[in-house]
Amino acid sequence: LKGVFLDRAFRQAGFGAARLSPTRMAGCFDCFCGLFGGAGAEKKKALAKAKGLVKAVVLEKSCGPILIRTAWHDAGTYDKANASKPWPEAGGAIGSIRTEHEIKAPPNAGLQKAITAYLSPIKEQVPEVSWADLIQLAGAVSVECMGGPVIPMKYGRVDGEPKELVPPPFGLPAALPPFGQPGVKNPNDAAEHLRYVFYKYGMDDKDIVALSGAHTIGRAFAERSGAVKEGYMDGTLYTKKGAEALKNSQTCGGRSWTKDWLIFNNSYFTDMPKADPECITFPTDSVLMTDPGFKPHFDLFAKDQSAFFSAYASAHKKLSECGSKFEPASGITGI
Repeated sequence: LKGVFLDRAFRQAGFGAARLSPTRMAGCFDCFCGLFGGAGAEKKKALAKAKGLVKAVVLEKSCGPILIRTAWHDAGTYDKANASKPWPEAGGAIGSIRTEHEIKAPPNAGLQKAITAYLSPIKEQVPEVSWADLIQLAGAVSVECMGGPVIPMKYGRVDGEPKELVPPPFGLPAALPPFGQPGVKNPNDAAEHLRYVFYKYGMDDKDIVALSGAHTIGRAFAERSGAVKEGYMDGTLYTKKGAEALKNSQTCGGRSWTKDWLIFNNSYFTDMPKADPECITFPTDSVLMTDPGFKPHFDLFAKDQSAFFSAYASAHKKLSECGSKFEPASGITGI
């Protein structure tokens, strides 16, 4: 039936009388399902519904930062050195952050709330959407909802769990030295650490600076990273209970990188040199202002927000697809 259907469709489209091989016929069938209805169209409809639900919860609860961090930490387990291994052994944006091995590890402290409180109720309403897709969709939508760029995302990710469990910190970046990742020669060199982490995603220095700019939103907590003294019960002028910058956030406290930490803009770059005592600047932040490979991009993004948004959207998309397996293979776009 598939062969007859597609052969007729190709003839009507003017592709001649030659029939496709069975292998190529099967590979194209999902594409035609998306054009004429069926499974492809239903998945696209479910993704659009999920996007609307995520927007609603982000606006209602001002929870965009934790959703972005969750998406990053799911994708950030990827290592291109393992790309030749059977999928999903290289890690990446495969939804595995939900597993006990990852979600309860120190680098992901505090992220359980994103899964259980914010995303699980949405997943129940759109079971057709994979966890891997929902996590990445939530990150991209959060950026947009907070004023950042629209990211040209691709969906259709398949959920996966590596059989070979990598120990924490899963190749994720750290805030403070010593930086103990394999391959880092100087445990106090923040630039070397950043390049070690992001180069294994296939990134370059521009991508590193652009992605670092996402620290324009969000906070660090004593109970999570432990890199600041402020926790849930206290905070700074910008994060304590009653602070205007909290908006609808249900969690007070912590220390932010910027004053208006729920607005996605280029203030991370414009304000860092001012050294606001109410904000944090980790060594992995300040090195962007001095390292010869990072500084030109830092300076550009401080001057030109549109250049930052363009670079960020490209780098975010790249990160969101690390290690992902898509069905159909071409992915689903236009959500």
